[in-house]
Amino acid sequence: MSIYSQIFQIMGQPMILLSQNDREVRIEDANQAFLRLTGYTLAELQSKKSSYLLKKYRIDNARQVLKSEVGIYTKLERQISVRIDQQPLPTCSQDGTIRAVITFEDLSPYKWIDQQAEKNKVMISGIVDSHQHVRFLRDGLAPLLFEPDRKLNDETLMQFIADTDHGLMRDVIQETYLHKKEKSIKLKTSKQSGIELEMSVTFAPILDGYGEVSEFAFVIWDLRPVDEKIEASVKLRIWMAKRDVTAGHLSASTGISIQTISKLRNGKILKPQRLTAELIASELQIEVHEIWSETRK
Repeated sequence: MSIYSQIFQIMGQPMILLSQNDREVRIEDANQAFLRLTGYTLAELQSKKSSYLLKKYRIDNARQVLKSEVGIYTKLERQISVRIDQQPLPTCSQDGTIRAVITFEDLSPYKWIDQQAEKNKVMISGIVDSHQHVRFLRDGLAPLLFEPDRKLNDETLMQFIADTDHGLMRDVIQETYLHKKEKSIKLKTSKQSGIELEMSVTFAPILDGYGEVSEFAFVIWDLRPVDEKIEASVKLRIWMAKRDVTAGHLSASTGISIQTISKLRNGKILKPQRLTAELIASELQIEVHEIWSETRK
């Protein structure tokens, strides 16, 4: 096996090599990731007729093709949505064969996350592999607005969970894996900038072409401090994150200067005027006492 074939096989992204000439179109090779995605063996894929491939993929190996969403079926007749990137290879001068490498991205976990966002406000979402390694993270909807001691990117989700809840985390992942059903739970995070949070999270299994769990998608619905005695500035940042409100938006909607809001968020103003607190609380749809225990007249 050539070094190129070895690299092709170990790539984590599902890929196939298509060849096309005047007589036929055929799948010349497929890596292990594609076989797992579809549930087919290489021999089964190579037995597919040219007419099927031409109709299914509308193949033209001579040009680059990008398709944002295409439906394909696994061997178990389950339809999945994939993103396709087709890259042509140099034409073989001997027989005129045109080859192309097609890369597939399974959109199933992203579509599940989007479906959850339609039901309720999602603060953070992502995808983890079977070892809870975070391979995708989306927190743009409601960032925490303070720098954590540890980021989720390129980490395992377990590192973001409090040591005391590691057992619960393993149990919920195992239950999701065995029953192949969504599972919701509340877990405590490790301390982020000295603050421990409780999060409400739902995990969903993502199935491969064999009907087995290949990875997990998750959404975090809520984050709240475990210790309610934390500083008001931190509470303000968390509530702004929950409501997906920026400092600029809060300033424009309340008439409070952005400098004052910045000082409240940074803890430089510990006790705001009563009217200021009421305007901010009203915009965030909460009571004043949920952030400030005391205000100035």
